[in-house]
Amino acid sequence: MSKDTHIDRKHFDMNVKPTDDFFTFINGVWLAENPIPPDEQRWGSFMILRKGAKKALYAIVQDLARRDDLSAGSPEKKVQDFFFSAMDAQKLNAQGYRALDRELHLIDGMRSADDIVRVLAHLHQRGIDPLWGPYVWQDQKKSDLMTFYLAQGGLGLPDRDYYTKTDAASEEIRGKYREHIGKVLGLAGRSEQERAQNTAAIMRIETALAEASMTQVELRDPEKQYNKRTVAALVSEMPRLNWSIYFSELGLPADMSELIVSQPLFFKAVDDLFGTIPLSEWKTYLLFHLANGCASRLGDDAVDQEFDFYGRTLTGAKEQKPRWERAMGAFGGSLGQALGKLYVKRHFSEEAKHKINKLVDTIIEAYRDRISRLDWMGDATKAQALEKLAAVTRKLGYPDVWRDCSAMVIDRGSYVRNWMNANLFEWRRMAQKIGGPPDRTEWYWPPQTVNAGYYQTLNEIIFPAAIMQPPFFDPDADDALNYAGIGAVIGHELTHGFDDKGSQFDASGNLSNWWTAGDRKRFDEKAEVLVRQFEECVVVDDLRVNGKLTLGENIADLGGIMIAYDALQKALERGGRPPLIDGFTPEERFFINWAQVWRGQARDETRKLQLHTDPHSPEHLRANMPLSNMAEFYTAFACRPGDALYREPEKRAVIW
Repeated sequence: MSKDTHIDRKHFDMNVKPTDDFFTFINGVWLAENPIPPDEQRWGSFMILRKGAKKALYAIVQDLARRDDLSAGSPEKKVQDFFFSAMDAQKLNAQGYRALDRELHLIDGMRSADDIVRVLAHLHQRGIDPLWGPYVWQDQKKSDLMTFYLAQGGLGLPDRDYYTKTDAASEEIRGKYREHIGKVLGLAGRSEQERAQNTAAIMRIETALAEASMTQVELRDPEKQYNKRTVAALVSEMPRLNWSIYFSELGLPADMSELIVSQPLFFKAVDDLFGTIPLSEWKTYLLFHLANGCASRLGDDAVDQEFDFYGRTLTGAKEQKPRWERAMGAFGGSLGQALGKLYVKRHFSEEAKHKINKLVDTIIEAYRDRISRLDWMGDATKAQALEKLAAVTRKLGYPDVWRDCSAMVIDRGSYVRNWMNANLFEWRRMAQKIGGPPDRTEWYWPPQTVNAGYYQTLNEIIFPAAIMQPPFFDPDADDALNYAGIGAVIGHELTHGFDDKGSQFDASGNLSNWWTAGDRKRFDEKAEVLVRQFEECVVVDDLRVNGKLTLGENIADLGGIMIAYDALQKALERGGRPPLIDGFTPEERFFINWAQVWRGQARDETRKLQLHTDPHSPEHLRANMPLSNMAEFYTAFACRPGDALYREPEKRAVIW
């Protein structure tokens, strides 16, 4: 393999026909030779880049750790102190649960329902979300206004279905979760005699919350989530909860008159629980969620117990990640930006940003052409779609203005207290936005994030610096590789604006119907083809992909690669076709790198968790399924009837 071609034939599994399983044909040998590391739940292209980003961050903070000239209160000093607090194993173990004394005292001191509400507000501001989760974001139907949201939560298992399903596997996980609850309570000071009764109480509360929660598929419906209430109406509907105290303790504006309750039936159930659950059981529930939510920032006994259940049981990971890597993963929010600024200086080039900006232009041009050519969409809806596409804003690499985190309190005293203080800073920063316009220049991800995203209410795509590297992007690589990598990701994120959920938001980011009835019906029919295709896929044991849960991501994958392919053709028309590279045409290299991007494997336990909770399909399906719907792939690799990836033309899914 030459230095910059990024394709190595030795990774190909020549025993597999490419038109039967292209993913395994391209990646099979690599997967066999690169088993999942014991401290990982999955391994492949994304995880390798994320591991690399953490190593780069670790090198930066190690350099900071050796310095004694950092100014007090500076972002670099905060990063240094946070790092030291996370790495000081001796102090973490000596402090143990005493690091939570303030919160433990508040919980133990509760004497009434109003006290419970005060404790909830204290915990919610600090990143611990028992019962529900508050947040601040744009009003989905008035995207120029920031507002306050209440959302369901309060569970210790990953999803409501883990409490409601009665199959043997679900029963087994619930049994292990009960054991986990008992062990956490024991570490937090509850006697063995108390633990059985306490565990039963926690399970009763969480099961009631789960039964009142929306399903993962229901949570994908933005109209179902948009339930605006006046504060007065909220108080009337849920009178047992003292919302006045809660809002005041959260520091919300005194004149706030409206909010959005994402799941009203859930909050009505919580209100009912306040009338039936005794104070002693609320104390137990809050104690557990405090200890469970903070476990990874406490001593080794708490960390090990958290890993035993959430790592070993739920994901199948064999070993705990090293302390330095866990510490790097804890830098989020504004503190993550402070570290990200240092990352960008060391690891990101302006040349990459410039080239990707031009690549985005070509992708959008190709998308515009595809929308204009759609034979199933009328002119009125096309005009709206083109207006929305033209209005998409882009954030590439890193923010132009870095956040001011001078008011964040960070020292070397307590890791968990630093983590809470960082969350409290973020909460106060966001709460101040309520009632005002959104800052459309703000970055919500740090640049060291290996991912990309689309925000519906902002109608923007974001591509942090850390994803702009092979196999996604190389400024020195040929167009075929870059369009299949970062180009398809750009197309993917743009298509989220036009998937089953994003298509309900207009050019300004408002939840508003811009479709004619006939066009919407045809869109839904085309999307249903993709639902059926994925629901035929058995992944592990007898578990299948949930086609409705994964529909948005599957539409985005399909649209992303089709748009990127068209954009590649435009680039080749303008720049000329290169000679064969490694014996492959540009089209072949395009599809090969597409499969390399999705190179990855996961443990069975992780796959089961993914199928229950994750809107993304497994990697091999993300690689193969779009190709089975693309005539261009059929041409490039001579896919014919009888091949496993072949579909009759009338059975192929083509949307955007």
